Amino acid sequence: MSTKYIYLVKHGETEENARGIHQGRTVGGTLSKRGRDDIRTVGRALAAAGLTADQMLVSPMSRCRESAALLTAALTPAEARVDDRLAAKNSGHLGGRPRNLAVAEAARQDVPIHQLRTPGGESSEDVQARYMRLWGELCTGPHRTTVLVGHGGGIACLLLKLTQHGFEHYLEYVPGSGCVTWVEIDENAPRIRLMNVPPAELAGHLTTRTAR
Repeated sequence: MSTKYIYLVKHGETEENARGIHQGRTVGGTLSKRGRDDIRTVGRALAAAGLTADQMLVSPMSRCRESAALLTAALTPAEARVDDRLAAKNSGHLGGRPRNLAVAEAARQDVPIHQLRTPGGESSEDVQARYMRLWGELCTGPHRTTVLVGHGGGIACLLLKLTQHGFEHYLEYVPGSGCVTWVEIDENAPRIRLMNVPPAELAGHLTTRTAR
């Protein structure tokens, strides 16, 4: 199998993020000035390092589509499309509300927060499962270099699997605005070359020799 390169990019900060709102699928979200600046910085750094993206897969949420449009302007991927498996967590009635309500609801139901599933919604374990289904396709698919534009929660769930850690480590893997993870995949186990690197530090971690 030829080596594949996958870049995970967390969407830029939104106005709702700055207010401590859990957006989920209820709120599409609008990038803040910081969020737009972070994503532009990521695009410039990846382009300067010579990244050639065969495809860009994007969550359907507006905050990710807005981020992807800024990245596309810099990277001009051969193909860019929405993939619903990258969508934000469906948090049911907790979407669009303060984040601490989910903690209170998990305590009320006496379940770990990663197993909390609101009526009609999904748990973090469900999110992890669909991110991993997409990951499996990328590992065996025809594209050499892929950029994924997704959500902090989904990326954290994926990184837990790749690092073989449980959900007790979840918060350690949640990326901030525009953070980038770079993974190489070949016959051996995936190698995480960069993990959740902030936009301002990204250029210093990339070279034209290694970006692919």
